[in-house]
Amino acid sequence: MQFRFDSNNHVGQVLKIDNTLTVDGYENNHDLRNNLRLIINEIGKMSAIVQHLESPITSADKLLNSDHVIYMMTEQNTPANFAVIGFLKTGWKKLFIYNKQDICSETLVYCLLDFYVHESKQRQGYGKQLIEYMLQDIKLYAKNLVMEKPTTKLLQFMLKNFQLSKLINQENNFAIYEDFFDEFDENHDNTGNRTSGYNRPPTFGRHGAHKHHDSMGEILQNTGPSSSVMYNHNNDFVHNQINEMKPHTEEALGSLQINKYGDYVERDLKYHHSST
Repeated sequence: MQFRFDSNNHVGQVLKIDNTLTVDGYENNHDLRNNLRLIINEIGKMSAIVQHLESPITSADKLLNSDHVIYMMTEQNTPANFAVIGFLKTGWKKLFIYNKQDICSETLVYCLLDFYVHESKQRQGYGKQLIEYMLQDIKLYAKNLVMEKPTTKLLQFMLKNFQLSKLINQENNFAIYEDFFDEFDENHDNTGNRTSGYNRPPTFGRHGAHKHHDSMGEILQNTGPSSSVMYNHNNDFVHNQINEMKPHTEEALGSLQINKYGDYVERDLKYHHSST
């Protein structure tokens, strides 16, 4: 996605944008900040289009009215040629979750809320680089991420890149890997209530000292109209339909299947034929 404006200087490969539309390390780059509203709105629309959503779940206004953070991967060969490869949005949420013993407790977790890589840049390792940058920044592991309504592509992505497969069923829209609970006992208080999903309490966001970031996710690896131009404003989001699949149907699993242990594994396509 190309955006043409003069940023006065080159920006980093991954930008960390807080809920004031300020880029970490580029607080004095006013041209970049002034253009971020347009950029965030456009990439949010692109993400919604490929996810078949009725409306974008990421926009500048939504970011301003939250404590979420956006990580945006960019390319910039010249000051006037600013391209976005992809982005992800994350945030802290308090959820009631079930552990491996089927015990429910209220827990503060870090959520992947939106995840998009431009079609022309998919399957080139950019998505993994973006996730790893975010994890290193917040000092967590991939198993610590909680995903809201994960798509099949996101599950495949996590299996391929982080060897995560077994999910613990929850009664909400969030998915949690069994590996998340490796530190479960260590994070209980004396009453048995779990106050945090991690050894370290959050140090930012509404739960920390600074009013900052947070968010959700989906990786998009479909082939589609690959374009380096901005979003077509003629698209009508109101008439788009949400294309949701139940998480354990054969249609949703695609090339994955669940073995007897509850793990997501690659389907043996030699004996499987799609009806499409």
